[in-house]
Amino acid sequence: MKKHYKIETEPLNGPIEIKIVLGKKQFTEPKLYIAKEIINGKKRPCVKAGKRWYIWFLWRNPETNKLDIKIKTSEGINRLKTVQERKDAGNAVKKALSIALHSGWIPPQVRDETKPRSRQESRSVREALEYAFNIKSRELKESTVDDYRVRLNFFLEWASKKLYTGLPIGDLKIDHIYEYIDYLQLEYRKPNKEILSNTSIDNYKRGLSALFTVLQHKRIIPHNFLTDIPKTKGKPAKNKPFTNTELVAIKKELQKKDPYLINVISLMLYPLLRPVEIVRLKVSDINTNDWILGIETKTQRIGYSRIIERLKPLIRAMNLDKYPGHYSLITKMNKPAVWETEKLGSKVKLFSQRFTKVIRPMGFGQEYGLYSCRHTAIIDLYNSPVYKGMSEQEIILNLMPITGHKSEAGLRNYLRDIQAMVPEDHSKLYTMDF
Repeated sequence: MKKHYKIETEPLNGPIEIKIVLGKKQFTEPKLYIAKEIINGKKRPCVKAGKRWYIWFLWRNPETNKLDIKIKTSEGINRLKTVQERKDAGNAVKKALSIALHSGWIPPQVRDETKPRSRQESRSVREALEYAFNIKSRELKESTVDDYRVRLNFFLEWASKKLYTGLPIGDLKIDHIYEYIDYLQLEYRKPNKEILSNTSIDNYKRGLSALFTVLQHKRIIPHNFLTDIPKTKGKPAKNKPFTNTELVAIKKELQKKDPYLINVISLMLYPLLRPVEIVRLKVSDINTNDWILGIETKTQRIGYSRIIERLKPLIRAMNLDKYPGHYSLITKMNKPAVWETEKLGSKVKLFSQRFTKVIRPMGFGQEYGLYSCRHTAIIDLYNSPVYKGMSEQEIILNLMPITGHKSEAGLRNYLRDIQAMVPEDHSKLYTMDF
């Protein structure tokens, strides 16, 4: 076996030092593989159809540092008809390859293996979306993560039936997504046989689009083409606001049937918290010295809200100084307690069901829910007599710090969605009399 040496010299003021470094061979000597068949119990060279000859050698794998990459080439020798012709041609190719390898030639197969692989080629549709989900989950709240997981699984289940999940992510195109949206609009039925609303369809697409945005930022796909698909968003059918008269009637029923829910609703009406923000609250989030409420909001990790005078009697009645700071403020036990065994979505659902149980016998249909209370409060603020004479712009600017919206446009859209912007009587504008 030949040894290979690397000889290095260095210019020095003293005697010349010669370093001899034992190196590792990058390849084995090429060999000719001769296809054979058994004749009379002995193996004989064969040139029959399907019996392919080739020249091969091993290349050192940079990842394993072993000679385990097998390179094969036939260079047309299988077109020759006799054993001797193939041997002569094969040996000639073998010798030529040996000369090339010793001269520093690198086989194209090795160059293709060692160059960076396309990030699109390296992941299937399923792998890429799971990868994006794991990254996106790091920046989302628990309830939102659960929502993303449900929507991702729904898409992957559909894509699996269509045999799309094994495609390279770069091969998934906008037409596939349109096909998915058609399925949501025209074929899918909920367990109760109802079709999906446009709002629900848009939510499915929006969740998927967020994952594609992650893939774009990670340069796994060049562009998130879901952003090019028009929205199908419709007006939500649920959580219609109550009137003030209806809210008073609801409170009377709650006092008789489920008085603890008054605490929950008060936290929606006065600090304008969302149900999920309420179930996140800990006793330590309530600062009764400065009357400040610390909350994890929808749009930021930690936010602060003032505990206004109307809410203080409720907070005082809770006697929070009796409970450790890590206790959940609002729980199914109807008092501060440890309530860590269920997901946030389950906690919200529990209170939503309790609220529904009270209001359905009062005649409120499916379009009303726990979230209706927050909508009611914001409409009440928007129409407050305090703002009488102010322009809409002034009212919006006054409400933004209270509602927590980050932009005027965002608050205006919200007010339009819940139909808070009811115009004044415009009878005087008419000149006709019908």
